Amino acid sequence: YQADAIRSAQLILTNLRRASQLVKSFKQVAVDQSSEEAREFLLKPYLDEVLLSLGPALKKTRHYIHVRCPENLTLYTYPGALSQILVNLIMNSLIHGFEEIEAGEIRIECDRYGEEWLLLYRDNGKGMDEATRQRVFDPFFTTKRGHGGSGLGLHVVFNLVTQLLRGHIECMSAPSRGVEFQIAMPLRVKTGPER
Repeated sequence: YQADAIRSAQLILTNLRRASQLVKSFKQVAVDQSSEEAREFLLKPYLDEVLLSLGPALKKTRHYIHVRCPENLTLYTYPGALSQILVNLIMNSLIHGFEEIEAGEIRIECDRYGEEWLLLYRDNGKGMDEATRQRVFDPFFTTKRGHGGSGLGLHVVFNLVTQLLRGHIECMSAPSRGVEFQIAMPLRVKTGPER
C-alpha cells in the first residue's frame, strides 16, 4: 500500500508541476499577445513557451516540431507579434500542410546575421502549387472555404512581419515538397510614432 501511495503521490506531483508550467506559459503568451509593448527577451526560451502553449493542439497528433536556436540570441521586439506568427504558421501546417499526413515534421531555425535575425520555418507537408503560393498572403484567400478557413492567418503573419516587426517574409513551396517561410527581422525593432 505504501509503495502504491508513494507512486501515486509522485505522479500527482509530476502532473501538478506540468500543469503549473503550462499555466505559466499560457499566461506569458497571453499577456504578450494582448500587449503592444516591445521588450527585450531571449528568443530560445520564448519559443519554448510558445510551443508549450500549443501542447494541447499537438498532443492529439504524431507531428513533431524541431527547434534550432542559439541559447543567447536576445531580441528587442514585440513578443506577442512573434507568438502570433508562430502560432499561425504552425496551425497552418497542422490544418493545411499535414492534411492526410499522419506524422509530419516542422523545423524552426533561428540565427543572427549582423543587425538582423532570420527565422526559417519549414514543414514536410503536402506543399502547394504555384498559383496558391502566389496568393498565400492575400486577405481572405483560403483553400478551406466552407471548412472553417478564414483566409486571414497568413495575411496576419505578413502584416505583423512587414509592418510591426519591420521585416520581410518569403514563401517557397511546391506540391509534395512542403513549405518554407524565410522571415528576416531586425534584432532591435524601432518603436514609437516614427516606426
